[in-house]
Amino acid sequence: MTRYIVFLALLLSVLAIQRRGLKSAFLDVWLPFFLLVPFGFRAEIPGLPDPNFMQAAILPILVVLLRERWAQMGFGRMEWLLAIYVVVRVVADFLGRGYADAQNYAFFMLSALIGPYLIGRYLIADRAMDIATARRFVLLFLILFPMFAYELKFWVTPTYKLLSPLFPDVGSGLSLRYGMARTAGPFEHPILACIMVVAVYRLHRWLAWTGEWRRPQPGWMGRVQALSLRLPLDLQRQITIVLVVMALMTISRGPWIGALAGAMVAMVGRFKDRRTWLAIVLVGMTVGGISAKLALDAYTTPGVDQVLSEEAVTMLYRKVMVDRYMEFLLDKLWTGWGLTRVPKIQGMESIDNAFFLMALQHGLPAVCMFALIFLYAIVSQLKFALQAPPGEPPIGFTFAGIYVACFIAFATVYMGSQTEPMLFLLLGWGESIKRRGAEPAAGQPLPDQPGQRFRRVIA
Repeated sequence: MTRYIVFLALLLSVLAIQRRGLKSAFLDVWLPFFLLVPFGFRAEIPGLPDPNFMQAAILPILVVLLRERWAQMGFGRMEWLLAIYVVVRVVADFLGRGYADAQNYAFFMLSALIGPYLIGRYLIADRAMDIATARRFVLLFLILFPMFAYELKFWVTPTYKLLSPLFPDVGSGLSLRYGMARTAGPFEHPILACIMVVAVYRLHRWLAWTGEWRRPQPGWMGRVQALSLRLPLDLQRQITIVLVVMALMTISRGPWIGALAGAMVAMVGRFKDRRTWLAIVLVGMTVGGISAKLALDAYTTPGVDQVLSEEAVTMLYRKVMVDRYMEFLLDKLWTGWGLTRVPKIQGMESIDNAFFLMALQHGLPAVCMFALIFLYAIVSQLKFALQAPPGEPPIGFTFAGIYVACFIAFATVYMGSQTEPMLFLLLGWGESIKRRGAEPAAGQPLPDQPGQRFRRVIA
């Protein structure tokens, strides 16, 4: 019965909609539960899907969003790609595991992929909301920083320590490297945590680019700004240091490489001749990628009487893993084995490649659709950003940089915990920005929804 505390998130979401509107429910309820509470804490309901805190919080928001914005919703290229992707994965899971398990997975796809996408696409609908959302992400990660520090010292995340008595079978995801704890926070795995930090860092850099951190901040961010005045550096640099330190705490090389590539893409927006610099960056990334592949092969191939380092062994594991699991992939190339029924090779239970794992679980078509979504998102954001007037900070380069960083990082870890909903929220948000007309000024007050509409929806 203690697990039903999950539905507190649903109640708070309803109350926020009633009192302050839909946007407040998203910013003040859904985002905190999404970022601060691990996904493993979920209710168990016989015969029904098992929601976690984030999924419970999003349900009222989706009900009201669909009711209020249904007339605006349509199918463009991204929506068709997303719909096909979801259908392919759900059908493949049904074929692999049957109805009971596929039901839970369908609910996950609705609440953790489609739901965040719709929020990004139709709720983050103007420049004021862009800034409010990015700012809220940064604030919540500043709250996470002392949790990361606590985990680094005591090898346990405060959230798990607080909630584990109510969910005794949920693990913390702690791992070690070089004799130190790799911080994962509420994100299940250090690499997943680092992916989230990298995404938020890019949003922070966009806010800095627009000059947002030099303006007086509202709400809790205003209190952070007031405290920052007592320190030698300005707020912008303080946030940069905090997020960089958080990324370093995870000791996760894959996201670090992805962050570098994403930064190169985002940097293009700072130049006057953006097309030329974009071409230079793309050529540089291609040459760098080929060179890195050759260097990696040499690094993980031992010479005579050579003992590989710990890092080389870790990298070699991923190569050997793909070779060993290839037989299972070819057995069910088109439909996969199902989310939880992939055969395990002793000593290689961890499949540290999101694309290969997706192919094993739900077949090659799912991977192809996912790659198409990524490719379309990156190309369309770059085209959109290149059309921005000179001197204007084009947010399209920021989103393209995040997508590139995630794509690279997912080659080193499964796509789990908050990373998947985060990605699809950003995909919807990016589509929203592309399809707008004239935007209000950045400093314009944030509009909100009438507070009593939820009562009419449930009446």
